[in-house]
Amino acid sequence: MNRKGFTLIELLVVIVIIGILAAIALPNYIKVKDKAKEAEVKSNLHNIQLSVERFAVDSGGTYPTYLIGGQGKYSDVQSGANSFINVRDCEDRTVLSDPLLRKGYVEAYPKNPFATNGVAIHRFQEDVDDPMRNQTNISREQGTRFGPYCTLSGNVLADFRFTEYVVIDQAAGTQYTRPTYANIVYRFWDLWRSNKPNPFLPGEFFYKSAGVIVAASASSVDDTRPILPTVTEIYMLGGYGSIRTKGRDVLGPEPMIIFRPNTGTGGSQSEFEVPAWTRSINQQIDGEYLGSPYGDAGVEMTVDQVGYGAPNGVRDGIILVLVPGEDTKGGRD
Repeated sequence: MNRKGFTLIELLVVIVIIGILAAIALPNYIKVKDKAKEAEVKSNLHNIQLSVERFAVDSGGTYPTYLIGGQGKYSDVQSGANSFINVRDCEDRTVLSDPLLRKGYVEAYPKNPFATNGVAIHRFQEDVDDPMRNQTNISREQGTRFGPYCTLSGNVLADFRFTEYVVIDQAAGTQYTRPTYANIVYRFWDLWRSNKPNPFLPGEFFYKSAGVIVAASASSVDDTRPILPTVTEIYMLGGYGSIRTKGRDVLGPEPMIIFRPNTGTGGSQSEFEVPAWTRSINQQIDGEYLGSPYGDAGVEMTVDQVGYGAPNGVRDGIILVLVPGEDTKGGRD
């Protein structure tokens, strides 16, 4: 009986061909998969923007001063496959840190399509000592930045201006302040200084607001605290892409501008050189401003001498930036 089969050479040729086809197809598959997830990130940003705009409609045109993200839920954390257990609601929604969650404009922020390993994200939060992570006393009352499973979208660009918010106790007829924890530093700017990105969390977002400074006195301009805008009239909302996407160059050093504070009737007009966005020159890490999203205003003058974007030649991994209205530059893909 004749037995027919493949020779060793023939099998090797087939294996080599399959390997070549896999080498060609796999990168394309990864790229398509990343693009699909980035499309979901962009959709998430538009949904967040809708909530921000609804907030402004109900607030007379004033946008939220800061955002946190996540949800008004928290969980306990343990080692092992089921790391997040005992998921519970924060007891009082009116004390949540995030303005959109606190005032009911969103029930939870959108799911991050890149967040497949919540344990790794939780460890990232531990590294930056974020109080708004699971299993902290803060998260039990004020919510979690990335949700109880660390799979939701969260704000990852620190804002040192709005460090407190007011909580109104309607039953007691009193009010008090709580820390926002918007000033926790995730160093997600200038990500692509070389051919490898710095560690960051794909799919998250940043939100930064700005507004007109009115009636600031000369004595209030110093090195220790920012001058808060009277009304929050503009914002930038951006989303991060895949770990393989260099993205846009949006964030950079905060520019200095000439600021003329109110000196009162008959007073001399003083001038100060202050940072355009934060108005405080002590908010630095390693001698660099913390990824300012606002630069010098050009012909597209927006609010109080700041313009959208502060590019510095280093890509930031940002795939989309949204701004209010259609008459400004920067709110495009």
